[in-house]
Amino acid sequence: MLKKRLIIFISVIMLLLSSQITEGFSNENLSYEEVEKIIEEVAKEKNIPSVILKAIAWKESNYRQFDENGQPLIVAGNTGIMQVNKVHKHLDQDKLKHNIKYNIEAGADILLGRWNATGTVYPTIGDMNPNVLEHWYFPLWGYNSWVSKNNPNVSGKKAYQEEIFQLIREKYQQPITSIDAGLLPCKGLPKGSLKLPTPEIHHFGDLNEDHKAVFKDTIGHPKKQYIEALYEMGIVKGVGNDTFKPDEYITKEQAVKIIIDALKIELRKERAVSNDWQDVSQWAVGYMTTAHEKSLIATDDNNNINPKEAIMREEAIGMLVNGIGKEFNEKEPLAIPIKYKDSQQLCPKRVKATAYLIALGVLEDEENKELRPKDFITRGELCELVVKLMERKNL
Repeated sequence: MLKKRLIIFISVIMLLLSSQITEGFSNENLSYEEVEKIIEEVAKEKNIPSVILKAIAWKESNYRQFDENGQPLIVAGNTGIMQVNKVHKHLDQDKLKHNIKYNIEAGADILLGRWNATGTVYPTIGDMNPNVLEHWYFPLWGYNSWVSKNNPNVSGKKAYQEEIFQLIREKYQQPITSIDAGLLPCKGLPKGSLKLPTPEIHHFGDLNEDHKAVFKDTIGHPKKQYIEALYEMGIVKGVGNDTFKPDEYITKEQAVKIIIDALKIELRKERAVSNDWQDVSQWAVGYMTTAHEKSLIATDDNNNINPKEAIMREEAIGMLVNGIGKEFNEKEPLAIPIKYKDSQQLCPKRVKATAYLIALGVLEDEENKELRPKDFITRGELCELVVKLMERKNL
């Protein structure tokens, strides 16, 4: 009995020691070269010149994720190698502390958020080609916060973005031209409507110019390839200021146009089909008429078609399946079992259409995933479904 207890005790001690060793190992900083390799991978994925991300990481933490005691590097509420601020509560805080790549990706996404807000919150420079290093001046200004102390007319070379530019010149031996402070207000923040010219002497990063984003707000976006595929086919356009707004909910008339053009459905003669027909945009009249006749859409109980309303994900599924002319017999079994854990939320008349798209490979069905059928679908999400359906049906 004593021997058995001794064996158990030794096993527990070994397990604890093993856990501590593993934990200590996982909390070691990577080498300079290893960090740079990860930054370069993330920068390529997010379509950010790598020297921009490297300079941020070096300024924020000297490439350190952990302090000298092996604890996550947390300074004034900022975490890890990119010193991601605690205000970003949507991020996995544990991964921010312990996963170096996740932390770098989070920092890159914060910077991209600033980039995507140029023209509204932040000023623009030239054509905002992301491979022009100088074009990142204002997104860098706002990386930690959009504050007036980073106005070079107030803080000079101590402005955050000026310090980043100086690091790029000195540490990374990459020439870069600062924005002429004379073009900025003497104090305070410049307006988002401000448009500055690209400096006459400007410099390029390491992005592949053949794959730069068509829209500045799709850089690093997971739906970028689908949006650009439809753009190249002339099926979608931007919404102004070189943006697509991929995360905005798509309206019924916008969705109808994309689906009809993508599926090559012939437009029918225009005619009013609802009481609120006057709400249909002029460009969408033919599309909405056709969509109604092809059963992509229907009027509600008040005979309204609601062209400006957002559509749910399950509605988009029904529109796509009806668009290719697929009909289901009442006694017809599902094309494939549905594994989504929230599949019970599907409207009964959308179940077979959903199973059909899963069988085609348009929808990715896994037991631990959610379909979110009642959520509104975004512009980027619809583009993905449309492109995948076109590929599967050889359209």
